Amino acid sequence: MGGGGSKTSKTTQKAPRNPTMASTARPSGGSGASISSSDSGQMDLTEVRADIEALLSDRDHDDGSYAPLFIRLSWHCSGTYDKTKGNGGSNGGTMRFKAEQADPENKGLGKAIKRLEPVCKKHPHLSKADIYVLAGTVAIEATGGPRITFAHGRRDYSEAEARSVYGNKGGCPFGGKDGEVSPHGSRLPAADMGAVEGCPFEAPMSEQEAPTIAAMRSVFDRLGFTDKETVCLIVLGHQYGRCHPEISGYENPWYSFDPTHYSIHPHGLGYMTAQVMCERGYREETTTKGKRQYGMRMSSRMDPFMMLITDMCLVWDPEYKKSVLAYDSDREAFREDAAVAWKKLIELGCDGILTEESTPAPPGRARQGMW
Repeated sequence: MGGGGSKTSKTTQKAPRNPTMASTARPSGGSGASISSSDSGQMDLTEVRADIEALLSDRDHDDGSYAPLFIRLSWHCSGTYDKTKGNGGSNGGTMRFKAEQADPENKGLGKAIKRLEPVCKKHPHLSKADIYVLAGTVAIEATGGPRITFAHGRRDYSEAEARSVYGNKGGCPFGGKDGEVSPHGSRLPAADMGAVEGCPFEAPMSEQEAPTIAAMRSVFDRLGFTDKETVCLIVLGHQYGRCHPEISGYENPWYSFDPTHYSIHPHGLGYMTAQVMCERGYREETTTKGKRQYGMRMSSRMDPFMMLITDMCLVWDPEYKKSVLAYDSDREAFREDAAVAWKKLIELGCDGILTEESTPAPPGRARQGMW
């Protein structure tokens, strides 16, 4: 997912510039007044969620919303898990460290981290590891997606602890021997691993783009996800936001009609329609930075629609495509399954340490997603 700044969407409500958060008095030596705890350790995160939601709208950022960037931050904090090595994921909060922010796949995320700093300071009894992944969860809900219950309890590793866990000087999962699935040595999925050289033009796209398909499947298998869950997570995340040539080399939004809201509509058009039709209506193009992507222009008055090579692989690969078509036919099932897949993603590497929140579902949202 892309980061950085660009144009402002007319569909997004705008908040005042540089919104500030009201101060809350904290009892000395205990939990802040904004969070109530039960004897079971459960926390009511109503105010934390509200404080994050208050930071989403900003007329000076991108299409007017930080939601896409918060979702990308949460994804990238979590998507480093390795089920074989037993490390990575959101626990430890290693995105705080310069070494992990130096992963080229994480370029631009420092802006989201800075944006969330007031929340971290106001609610110090939650780790930054918790807040970084809660931010994306809140962003999904606040923009029309499913309400997903959150489990808290992640720790922020010290640099010494992190170096011990990962066995490297940077104290993070970046910089290992993962170059087979990413040209950057990142554990995060790469957007394009290149086409097969010399592959006949008439060969199926699943053969021509086999390196990217194989890398995608390898990354999600390492995370512990099925092909069906892979489709859920990619489509859920990529309906939001845009790519930025100065950040990733790619450009334009995935869903130009509204890049700041959940748009897998139960009926009619929406991002799922774009995902299904990309095999027919999109054409390969080269960005101003020399990157391969696919694009479709609907009108000269709006930005073109964009798909990364990984997005195209969801319709080129027969197994991925089965799930795409099934979810296009049953978008309520996608909403439910995507909520489950997201919760699984942000809890990778957190076995045995998390406690479900006791936050009551807001009126009108109790039937959404996992509530």
